[in-house]
Amino acid sequence: MVTDSLYDDDSSSSSSNNVFGSFSTHWTTSPQHFYVKKKTGYTTQLSDVETMKEKFAKLLLGEDVTGGSKGISTALALSNAITNLAASVFGELWKLEPLAEERKRKWRTEMDWLLSPTNHMIELVPARQSGSNGQRFEIMTPKVRADIHMNLPALRKLDSMLLETLDSMASTEFWYTEVSTRAEGKSPTWCLPSPKVPVAGLSDVERKKLVNHGKLVNQIFKAAKAINENVLAEMPVPTFIKDALPKSVRTSLGDDLYRILTTEPTSAEEMFNSLSLKSENSALEVVNRLEGSILVWKERITDQASGKSPARRSWSFVKDPISELDKLEVLLIQAEALVQQLKFKYPNLPQTFINVTKIQYGTDIGHLILEAYSRVLLNLSYNILTRIGEILQVDFSSNLNSPAATGYSSSILSDEPLVGHFSDPYNTNASNYGHCIGREAYSSMSTANSP
Repeated sequence: MVTDSLYDDDSSSSSSNNVFGSFSTHWTTSPQHFYVKKKTGYTTQLSDVETMKEKFAKLLLGEDVTGGSKGISTALALSNAITNLAASVFGELWKLEPLAEERKRKWRTEMDWLLSPTNHMIELVPARQSGSNGQRFEIMTPKVRADIHMNLPALRKLDSMLLETLDSMASTEFWYTEVSTRAEGKSPTWCLPSPKVPVAGLSDVERKKLVNHGKLVNQIFKAAKAINENVLAEMPVPTFIKDALPKSVRTSLGDDLYRILTTEPTSAEEMFNSLSLKSENSALEVVNRLEGSILVWKERITDQASGKSPARRSWSFVKDPISELDKLEVLLIQAEALVQQLKFKYPNLPQTFINVTKIQYGTDIGHLILEAYSRVLLNLSYNILTRIGEILQVDFSSNLNSPAATGYSSSILSDEPLVGHFSDPYNTNASNYGHCIGREAYSSMSTANSP
C-alpha cells in the first residue's frame, strides 16, 4: 500500500544552504577555468547560427527593432528572452509526457546562448605574490563571480532533473482526452486535456512512481524558490521607488492595516483573520502596502542606529516610555509576520510591486539572468506538480475503496497548491485546468509579457 506523500522529508531541503551545497561542486573553483565551456551534447547547424545572430541582434538592440533610443537594458532584454524561451518551449505543458526532441534541443541550445555572458563574469580579489627579489606584494586576481559560482550550477542541475522527469513519463498507465468545440460567431474555444486512468485505477507500481516523482519535483521547486528569493533579496530597489513611498506609517498602511499592526501583539493568524480579505487581489494589495512600509522602516531603523537620524522618545509623563526605534522594530516584526502569513494563505500570488520594479529597472546582468532562470524553473516544476496531483486525484476518484487511498496526502487531493509559494511576475500560470477558455485567454497565459 502506498503511504508516501509529496511532502515527506520537508526539512531535508528547507535550508537553502543544503541546496547550494549539493549543486555548487559542478563549477570549477580555479579562476583559470571560468572561460571554459562544457561540451554540449548536440551539434551546431547552420540554421542555429542564423538563429543565434537574430537572438543576439535583438538583445543588443534592447528589443527596439528600429535601432532607436527606446531599447531596454541588456539585463532586462536577457531576462525577457529567457522568460519568452521558456514560454515557447514549456508554455503548453498540460500533459505529463516526454518533451519533443526538437523542443528539448531548442531549450538547451538557446539557453546555452543566453547564459553565455556568465562565462565571462568575474570579480577581482586581493592575493599575495612573491617577486623575483623575494619581496611579497599584493595583486588583484580574477575569480568567478560568487553568486554565479554558487547558483548557476545548481540551476543547471535542477533544469536537467526536470527534463529527466518529463522523459520518464513514457509508457504510462494514464492518458489524456481532449474535446474541442467552436462557438458560432465567437472565437474558437477548446477544453484543456483531461487525465484518464483505468477503471480499476493505477497499479501500485505506477502510483508509487508518480508519488516519488512528485517528491523529487517538490524538492526541485523548493530549491529553485530559495535561489529566486535570495537573488531578489540582493537586487536593489530603484531609488525613485524609495523616494515615492509614503514616509508616514499610517499613510503607507491605511487606517485599518495600521490599527491591526499597532494593537497589542497578536499572532500572524489573528492579524490575517482581522483583515477579512475577499479576494486574491485584496491580498496582493495588502502585501504591496506592507512591503513598501517594511522598506521604509528598515531604512529609518538603519539611519537611527547609525546616528543619521536622532531617535525620539515619547513624552516623559507616559508610563514606560518607548523610543521610536523600538516602536518601529515591533511594527517591522509584526508586518513581516503578516506578509509571510498572507503568502502562506495565498500561495499563488503574482509577484509584488517592489519585486517587479527590481526586475524592470535592474541593470545587473548576472542578477537578472539568475532571477529569470530560477523563475522559469519554478514555473515548470509547479506545472509538473500540478499535473501529478491531477492524475492522483483522478486515480483516487476512480477507486474510492482502494487500499492505497489512505496513503494519499490530503493536500494532494484538495484544491490547494501542491507546493509552497510560487511567484511569477508575469502571472503566466493558469489555475482553471479542465475548463474551456478562449484563444485570447490561452495566449495570455502561455506568453510572457514585459513586467
